Amino acid sequence: MTTPNRRTAAALPTSPVLAPLLLLALAAGLAACKAPVPEDVPGEFTFRGVAVHPAAVNALYRSGEGQLDLAAFKTRYDCLQWEAQPGWWVTEYEEDPMTKRAPFFAYSAWAGPQTGGAETYILSVTFNAGEEADIDTILLLRKSGSWLGLVRAWEEGSACDGGIQSQRMEGDEFFYSRELTPIGLLGLALLDRPFDLNPHEDLEGATESCVAAASYVYSLAQDREDLISVRLYDEPAVDVRGKTDRLRFQSCFNRILNAYLAEKRTVLSPKDVDEFAARFRNECLGPGSGDAAGK
Repeated sequence: MTTPNRRTAAALPTSPVLAPLLLLALAAGLAACKAPVPEDVPGEFTFRGVAVHPAAVNALYRSGEGQLDLAAFKTRYDCLQWEAQPGWWVTEYEEDPMTKRAPFFAYSAWAGPQTGGAETYILSVTFNAGEEADIDTILLLRKSGSWLGLVRAWEEGSACDGGIQSQRMEGDEFFYSRELTPIGLLGLALLDRPFDLNPHEDLEGATESCVAAASYVYSLAQDREDLISVRLYDEPAVDVRGKTDRLRFQSCFNRILNAYLAEKRTVLSPKDVDEFAARFRNECLGPGSGDAAGK
């Protein structure tokens, strides 16, 4: 039996034409093994085919630069669909050992009209970084390639003190509502002299002190926000001994609120809100309460 000559096989010269072909085949094989980067669809708040990470939005909101490169952003936290709020994305952080609270940042996104250039999105945001109650706000963002820019941030609110609800987009208009405390309701009025009222001293201002909800519309095209109406909650206010009497004007406010409910005037136009506030000023703020009235 003849033994194969391995030295002869190893010594065969390589063809000068074959070597480049082998390199091209190897490169093609590597390219075939590498998955293509998904392209983002305009109107979908994604980066490389997946939802923009809530931690990235959080970093943008907290930064003072107003822009963030999604391609360079890194985080060890997961991007999850929020079971508590379908359609929302959330990042959960480690529990604070002192407060026993688990910080989080969550958002839901609505696309503005697509023009073929930079994409515009409105985000409703809820987060908790150790606060007693969750914080709500709204963000207006622009996305161009991997760059995310913060155009505008709305005032933060929490529970009855400006908590956000009933968000929706229709065309280029974004609708939403904010819950109101008594001070929040009076603060919407356009009077010649604004009120200067203190929560927990003059009127209720706690997170459970909801008396109404204000409905707003924001136009992306005009960059303008308007108050549509205020809906008074149907439950009459009740004076509680030892609580209501500790607040200078709460009992009087309750009387006016209950009068509106009795008359079934529960949906107030902006002008009606002005009238409600003027009635509060006339009936509840006496001559010695000029400071509270902002005079």
